[in-house]
Amino acid sequence: MNLQPPRSWADFTSTNTLPPWEGIVAAAELYLLYCDCQPLSLFDRDSFLSTLETRDPEILLSMLALTSRFSDDASVRSNLTEIVKGYVNAARAFVIRRLSNGPIELSTLQSLCLLCLVDFTDGNTQRSSINSTLAMGLAHGCGLSREGNMALTAVAREDRRRCFWSICMLKRLHGADFTVLDFAGEENFPWYPKSTGKPPVSASATPMASQLAINNALGDKVDSGIVAYGIQLSEVWFKTTKYGRRRGKESKLPPWSPQSEYATIMAQQMEFETRTPYTHRYKPANFSSKTAEELQSNRDYWGPWLFIQFLYHTNLCLLNHPLLLSLRLKTLTLTTVIPEIFLQHTSDLISSHASWIIHYIDMLEAKSFKISDPFLGHCAAIVATIYLQESFKDGQGLRKEKHLNFAKCLKFIRDIGEQWPHVARIADKLQRLEDTVSATYRASPNPLTPDRGLLIDLGLFWEILEYSSASELTSTSTNQLFGASLSQGRQGPESTEVSNASALPEPTRLDTASRPRSAGRDIGGAGSMEGAAGLLNLSMGGARVEMDAGMMGHDPFTYSNDELAVLAESFFQQRNGNGASNIDEWWNTGNL
Repeated sequence: MNLQPPRSWADFTSTNTLPPWEGIVAAAELYLLYCDCQPLSLFDRDSFLSTLETRDPEILLSMLALTSRFSDDASVRSNLTEIVKGYVNAARAFVIRRLSNGPIELSTLQSLCLLCLVDFTDGNTQRSSINSTLAMGLAHGCGLSREGNMALTAVAREDRRRCFWSICMLKRLHGADFTVLDFAGEENFPWYPKSTGKPPVSASATPMASQLAINNALGDKVDSGIVAYGIQLSEVWFKTTKYGRRRGKESKLPPWSPQSEYATIMAQQMEFETRTPYTHRYKPANFSSKTAEELQSNRDYWGPWLFIQFLYHTNLCLLNHPLLLSLRLKTLTLTTVIPEIFLQHTSDLISSHASWIIHYIDMLEAKSFKISDPFLGHCAAIVATIYLQESFKDGQGLRKEKHLNFAKCLKFIRDIGEQWPHVARIADKLQRLEDTVSATYRASPNPLTPDRGLLIDLGLFWEILEYSSASELTSTSTNQLFGASLSQGRQGPESTEVSNASALPEPTRLDTASRPRSAGRDIGGAGSMEGAAGLLNLSMGGARVEMDAGMMGHDPFTYSNDELAVLAESFFQQRNGNGASNIDEWWNTGNL
């Protein structure tokens, strides 16, 4: 494609920080490959390159600042920090001029989104939050938060939708404190952006008529596209992180109360699952059977798909995080009895969904699929903290396996950190947390005996769990935004907060050693995902519920590859049994 520079290009090419126009085109191609829908769907993919010459300078400069980290040019890589800083300063100057003198255009808000991403990864989380808050305020002020009845072209209307939902995603994912919009209401919010990436055609796909019957039963007659479901799930994430930030603060309701915040979030997570069409789920997507070329050529689908898969499991891991739950349960009165079924519930959820994150990490490594969405690194970090805690508390036989899973998460995060500095900082904090816990564990009188009272540096723990804290540079950084009159009252990381992190009480389980093995199953066999959820088979037609007693043992079961396929289908996919009625198919919609 022969793209020409805009007429205004000569007005701001006098600075030596700008590449030739060919470099702008190359940066736009990198943006489509590694940034589009990973996670923000800010621009229309099909027309992005062809409209590049009409883009305002602040868009081009912000895009250059974001995509430079993916450049193969050795000179760019060796001076990346200074080059990015030059682009950011030039883009910000254009944005400030718009804000001061007008007119403020859609490009102003789009540039704020891109600058927000760059500032966040560079550790300037204060400025990043201000940029996204400013963008949200402008979006409300100009009517971007409503669908409206204005006479706009289809392209212009789509650009407005994409910009608004990108701002929402930034506010939700970066963990900023703001009043979350209630998207369950009847307000006239913009439609979700169109998805350019298409789900792959799978031999296991449900026939169209059957799929329509399932969607009708679920109240989701039309597939909104993979991007839309990522936006919807990010709302659950935002509420989950707010719940996590309450830490061990006293609550009037225990988490097992139907009216508790915990129960409300769990219900919303399950409600999201019922709305997700079959075609976007694990089984029909069949990621593991795709070649590296197929995956790379359809990144605008697989990027959002992986985002949803990671976020779905991480929501449940964070909500049921054993350390968070133990801190919260400490606030209950001494007369409160923790229900046995609640302990089983949280234990099984953690075991299953943390295992799925490890499964995806293994799968991505096997496919050599380059992850360019930094948020997936944060998801892996949350799961890593769980494995770190468990690697010092389980029996000696399982400690090694838990620590191996921690190491897998850490490597995955470090690989992403090669392009994203804030993810590299998360990896460093995880390493320091492991060193701290290991030191206290080795200092215990009997390191071979699981210690139910490990000392945890909660300040470092919160910095890892909270995305904005994980990204933020220290208060001594020269990039600090606030001056002395404001920064003194600002709360920093609680680096001295240390707690004796007692483990949750273990749920009572049957001793597997006293029970005969199930016919045809190797209970002790090696499997790649221990404790993935038990063999759960639900069939409405036969009014039958069969639950493998493996869920009841002291130690999680391991499964063969064939059994894993059944586990994945029962817990994490929608099944389409031969000859099943539409009602049966609806009942067996299953998990993501």
